[in-house]
Amino acid sequence: MYSKLNIPSKLNDYNLTFISNIEEIQSYINSQNTITIIDSNVNKLYPSLNRNTNIVLECNEDLKTLKGAYDLITTLSNLKTNTNTRLVVIGGGILQDLVGFCASIYGRGIEYILIPTTLLAQTDSCVGGKTSINFNNRKNLLGTFYPPSNIIIYTEFLKTLSPLDYISGLGEIYKFYLLQNKISEFDLNSSIEPMILDGLKYKIDILTRDEFDKGERKFLNFGHTFGHALESTSNHKIPHGIAVILGSIIALKLSTKLGYQVPNYELSIEKGINLVKSSKIVFQPEWFDLNPLLEIVKSDKKSTGKLTMILLSDKPFIHDIQNPKILTQILQTTYESI
Repeated sequence: MYSKLNIPSKLNDYNLTFISNIEEIQSYINSQNTITIIDSNVNKLYPSLNRNTNIVLECNEDLKTLKGAYDLITTLSNLKTNTNTRLVVIGGGILQDLVGFCASIYGRGIEYILIPTTLLAQTDSCVGGKTSINFNNRKNLLGTFYPPSNIIIYTEFLKTLSPLDYISGLGEIYKFYLLQNKISEFDLNSSIEPMILDGLKYKIDILTRDEFDKGERKFLNFGHTFGHALESTSNHKIPHGIAVILGSIIALKLSTKLGYQVPNYELSIEKGINLVKSSKIVFQPEWFDLNPLLEIVKSDKKSTGKLTMILLSDKPFIHDIQNPKILTQILQTTYESI
């Protein structure tokens, strides 16, 4: 399969290309004035990418901090990085968030190319130009809009993902199918590339109308209000994509509780629960306690002081929750179902 998408941006149009041969990546990492920054696990698994690799980083949420950004910028400075330098980023969402952030502020902006290696990054976070780091235990509080010059998708990377990381990536695809009212087409036996491509096209279509998250793009946060909170209450034992599935299930249940009609509601819940169960995570009841979750939600960078959620009917919509206690039973039944 070969596909190429153009992504319009008020900052800088860029392309996304699916490739079928890992050797094609060499033309990027071996070009002049290029510094490659690679996840340490990918570096071990794919020695053919090692030749011109300058920076190898062990990637976890602790890397996405001011200290992580300071350390990377120091390394770039020591390597005499300048505005003619191009960064090639080979790794998942944590690495692309950090490097994108540093690229956006180093010399008031230097070029970077994304080569995402996880399903989560390939199907969602590589597109949209958001960069971020965490601050004061608040996820993605600091960040910029700064798109890459190019995105290269090589789906063979997915074969070396752990089952948990792969399922986590499916969480964002599940979300895209819900938002498009296409959950009946969400088939795990299908080829993954068309599923990735379908989600990317949907997201890009929204970006053309709302690049800077002022309106319609907010709908892409469906499942993230309580998803991000569950990541925190579990101390990241629930990975992002699994948390998004759980957050989506909570939002679906709340939508119907408030009287909205959700197309294919039972099927949507069933497919979400089956995905979560396949992760084999041992969930703890205290992760689903309403009060700690609400405290995290209120401290989220997008919080307006109210409990505002993306809900779903025939289309997604924004809704202020007047009585948060309505979520107590929803959280309990969600925990019990998984």
